[in-house]
Amino acid sequence: MPSFKPTDLWNAEPHTLAKIEIVRRYLFLWFRILGTRSNRLVYIDGFSGPGRYLNSDQSSPIAALTSAKTAFDELVRAQRVPTEWFFYFIDEKAKFASSLESVISETEWPRQFKNEVQTGTFEEQLKGILDKIRRLPGGMPPTFAFIDPFGATGVPFTHVTEILKHRSCEVLINLDSDGIGRLVAAQSIERNKEHLDAIFGGNMWKDRLDPHAPMLTLCAQVLALYKERLRSLPNVNYTFAFAMKSKQGTLNYHLVFASQRAIGLKKMKEAMKAVDKSGSYSFSDDTVGQRRLWDFSDPEQPANRMLAQLGGSWRAYKDFDDFALNETPFENPKSMLQHLKSNGKTEIQWLGEPSKTGFPEERIKAIKLNP
Repeated sequence: MPSFKPTDLWNAEPHTLAKIEIVRRYLFLWFRILGTRSNRLVYIDGFSGPGRYLNSDQSSPIAALTSAKTAFDELVRAQRVPTEWFFYFIDEKAKFASSLESVISETEWPRQFKNEVQTGTFEEQLKGILDKIRRLPGGMPPTFAFIDPFGATGVPFTHVTEILKHRSCEVLINLDSDGIGRLVAAQSIERNKEHLDAIFGGNMWKDRLDPHAPMLTLCAQVLALYKERLRSLPNVNYTFAFAMKSKQGTLNYHLVFASQRAIGLKKMKEAMKAVDKSGSYSFSDDTVGQRRLWDFSDPEQPANRMLAQLGGSWRAYKDFDDFALNETPFENPKSMLQHLKSNGKTEIQWLGEPSKTGFPEERIKAIKLNP
């Protein structure tokens, strides 16, 4: 996606509004679930913008605050009142930061909400924010960071690592795979090396990204490498990519989610599924040259991929569950296992009597897929 550097309010594209709705839906679930377990929660918006668009009063900061307030009100009714929820909004333009402060002030928020708008870049401000919240009673609270830059640069992998190394922390990143691909393919690659090293946290991209490949292939390579880098971090076992497209159907960017917990990815998929299927987005993986749309009714293709990758040996149910979460649009492997079972491709070691219907996880010792 071409770099866009606004200096004033602008119209939000349909994919932008869909992205905000995904954030709103997910954060309601995040605040509601974690609010029952933790007295303190943190939301960080790394590129917050002015708080509204010319054609919409919605924005990621307001979506975060309103979803948090809805979750907060439910917790209060359940007599589980949170201690403090922290919201950090970052924008490098003082004009946008001032506008956001004005928009936030238009609503009365619970006194437990601690809002802070900071002027500066994500790179500059994140360390100070993390230092501050690490000093809170009980240490680093569960934190969700929405990192949505304008363009390919500005999000060093070291900063993403600093967030994800803490327990119960998650990120949703706008990965401009097209813009990163153009940095790789540029004739003046020497001046882009520093940017690419920062994006991937090292120079491993030199051996993994082909500057002469077609752009669609190069974008897939960028996404595959970035997901691999995320999964290389301790305890980050769950990542998922979601393609956001223009009205013309061309790739704008990928939303990449990373979490240490399976439930985080399950709930993110719920949020993504709930957003209007308008065609402004699609499920996407890093299979070169393939465009996989969201299709929750036909498990055949992902089932065959699961068979190819996990077939031939006995495995725990969790292996198939993790595959479904990380590599398919499904939240669990059951429809894919049922498809393979109907084709005589499954063997199951049961704990006790075999189940006559479905694949109850608690009753399965191991599963073998037979190619």
